[in-house]
Amino acid sequence: MSTSHGKAREEGGRTNRLAQAKSPYLLQHAENPVDWYEWGQEAFDKAKAEKKPIFLSVGYSACHWCHVLAHESFEDELTANMMNEYYVNVKVDREERPDVDRLYMTFLQATTGGGGWPMSIWLTPDLHPFFAGTYFPPGNFRQVLMKLAEIWEKDPERCMASGKQIIAVLRESSNIAPEGHVNANLLTTAVFEHLQKRFDSKEGGFGSAPKFPSPSQTLYPLARFAAYHLSNPGAEAQDKNAAEVARDMAVLTLTKIYNGGIRDVVGGGFARYSVDERWHVPHFEKMLYDQAQLLTSALELYQLLPSTSRSRTTLELMAKDIVSYVARDLRSPEGGFYSAEDADSLPTRDSTVKKEGAFYVWTAKQLDELLGADAEMFKYHFGNVLFTAHTTEETGKKFDKAPEEAQAILDKALATLREHREKHRPRPHLDDKILTCWNGLMISGLSKTYEVLHSDKIANEALKLAEEAAAFIRAHLYDQASGTLSRSYRDGQGPTGQADDYAFFIQGLLDLYEANGKEEYLLWAIRLQQKQDELFHDHVSGGYFASAPDEHILVRMKDAQDGAEPSAASVTLSNLQRLAHFAEDQHTAFNDKARSILASNGQLLKQAPHAMGTMVGNALMGERGYKQFIYEGNSQDSESPLLSLIRSTFIPNRVLLHFNPSNPPFGIANVNGSVRSLVEEVQKRKDVKENVRICENFTCGLPIEDAEELKKRLPLLSGA
Repeated sequence: MSTSHGKAREEGGRTNRLAQAKSPYLLQHAENPVDWYEWGQEAFDKAKAEKKPIFLSVGYSACHWCHVLAHESFEDELTANMMNEYYVNVKVDREERPDVDRLYMTFLQATTGGGGWPMSIWLTPDLHPFFAGTYFPPGNFRQVLMKLAEIWEKDPERCMASGKQIIAVLRESSNIAPEGHVNANLLTTAVFEHLQKRFDSKEGGFGSAPKFPSPSQTLYPLARFAAYHLSNPGAEAQDKNAAEVARDMAVLTLTKIYNGGIRDVVGGGFARYSVDERWHVPHFEKMLYDQAQLLTSALELYQLLPSTSRSRTTLELMAKDIVSYVARDLRSPEGGFYSAEDADSLPTRDSTVKKEGAFYVWTAKQLDELLGADAEMFKYHFGNVLFTAHTTEETGKKFDKAPEEAQAILDKALATLREHREKHRPRPHLDDKILTCWNGLMISGLSKTYEVLHSDKIANEALKLAEEAAAFIRAHLYDQASGTLSRSYRDGQGPTGQADDYAFFIQGLLDLYEANGKEEYLLWAIRLQQKQDELFHDHVSGGYFASAPDEHILVRMKDAQDGAEPSAASVTLSNLQRLAHFAEDQHTAFNDKARSILASNGQLLKQAPHAMGTMVGNALMGERGYKQFIYEGNSQDSESPLLSLIRSTFIPNRVLLHFNPSNPPFGIANVNGSVRSLVEEVQKRKDVKENVRICENFTCGLPIEDAEELKKRLPLLSGA
């Protein structure tokens, strides 16, 4: 199922041992004259036997500056000879081995004050770090190589002592004493106030250029802060006002992103970040995790807005754009989702040098030639770098067209450009490894698409995509006998699964179960949570390790800070809180582990809650308490007025259980007393009308059969 992207040439040209790797990133370096090793025992044994330091290079296949460093230094014979003579050289794909990346990135950030990729680390043969950097210009890189080689040759003991001391400090800093009670309401308010100070009220987003969407740090906690107060009838006026501000900051950010150049208006999908403050000029790589998180955020904020808001239309278009893009360009034939598309590509099929954005940018001359009479309207509407410079109404008025006619002309022009691009421009490199964690995020977004846009034709497509992605993971990345997950798949399974693989995929399964009502997904999620607890839960100090047990990872860290993705700990907190109600017989055990996550991160939560936005948002839902909705009827009935009502508003503390009287969920009944009671009850009843029970604090109300009555019982979002 692999593509030819990134494969080493089989004929002509020498290859190193990375030619046998599965990672597309490692395969990109298979023809380097550098004598690369993969992370593993062979490299470590060689370093010890030859008493050489290790040069560790970490990156990922869609990383532009990784490509630059490779071209300038790793492809250079002189530099490669120096590396081979003085070092054992190890190449790591950070997406395959986040545990390696996490440990040494912590060292890099602690010693330089910054981080990023490519990451360059010098290690002792015992894997202790003693020097770190990121990208080095070619001349500077050779100087660093020689200087560190001299230091090692003259005084290796000094390097080893320094490395051991550094690891000891990292180990000590990871052993933070648990903190007591965490006030989630105060923490969420602190996150809101922090983001409000950094908010760009003109262009959306938080902070200055470059701008990243960063949903886990911004949009996710803002949506929960807004829902918490807008759905609380007893909330004070200032809290409701703050909630509306939080919602509107998030909505403006997403609408600016959708209308900016960060969106590929021709082919769909969103780039990783914008180099300017207007979301105008993108860094063109497209990551699966961005598509998944932006999809989820767009749908959540869509539900938080009044039905009359024009921004709802934009957010709906954004969601549909993402679903269409990933289904067409990031989906494997077997149903799993690929990881990324690169920023760099060849401008034409005759070109030999890749350029950043070559697949995406257009000159005015090209637009004139391809679009003819429609070119002027197109350029007015989309600007030079394609972004939405004017609304359809403004464009129609400018060219004396009705908005509908103007939109039809623009759609035709986009189709023309898309056809030309696919036919005449080489696509960017595709990182075609399939990661369990990012597929979990995508399954969540697709499942929510089905629930929120259930009346649209894209809903069933999204649900089918989610189910097929889950089926791919079951077939290729899950070991039924041991109950374990693998990290990645490309020409076979990759490394062992990490905490985020379990957390994100469990979340995806819970969301998929709520969408389609098939108990197999919930039961699978419960089993995976038990396996995650076994492998990653710290039974001594509480909380969860981010890394799988591995003798070569010198410090197992509990990194709960959110980054481009939410942390595994943050998502696990939500999973445990939800599972305490899905599998309520194990409520105490799940809740105790959830509380241990907050306690183990209590000090950091109080010092810098904005660094853990997803955890803070999930803690707020736990503090609010979960509402258990038990739907009794046919969950496959997309026309069900009761299900439609439950799904019509954003209820982040919702747990939706499905009970089909004609096919009772006996597996769920084994772990849920409320469902067990229904199984016993339904066997005594003959005629069962569709109904919903709402349960809180393990007390369930009477069945509600009338849609209007159910509407009265749902959280009403003021201002929505």
